[in-house]
Amino acid sequence: MSSNIDIYEFILDNIRKIVVPEELITLELSISRFELLALMLSEKHQTVTMSNLAQGMSVPMSTATGIVDRLVKKGLLKRGRSEEDRRVVTVSLTDNGKTLVEDLKKHFHDFLNRIRSLITKEEFDMAVQLIRKVVLGFQKSETNSDKKPGQYRRNIEIE
Repeated sequence: MSSNIDIYEFILDNIRKIVVPEELITLELSISRFELLALMLSEKHQTVTMSNLAQGMSVPMSTATGIVDRLVKKGLLKRGRSEEDRRVVTVSLTDNGKTLVEDLKKHFHDFLNRIRSLITKEEFDMAVQLIRKVVLGFQKSETNSDKKPGQYRRNIEIE
């Protein structure tokens, strides 16, 4: 299984098991992947500005605003204002949002433990090392790309 076609077909045949493991399906989430990502980033940073959230999700501010609007309506996020600059909008998890993210993290840890039960510790460590190498390789290629100035989003800090 070394050709690109073989790997593609294997992934296609098994994508549901890889991307949406059975454990996450049982949560019956009523949120999209981008909403999930927004919740996870909010949990990681505890309080995050809208601009940093949009940047972390790699979406325009208008898209991030729509995602946050939906999560606020669902009672999972709350908006606030920066103490330093009242013009800056921040978001953070509500108690319901914290509970949901903790449940997701538990399922993710269970999923990782399931993987660990299928392979040796050395294989698991090697898989993590390879995934890190690939992610770092993609990050380097993005920063060294031939994009002209203005073709990528800039983050402007407000003082």
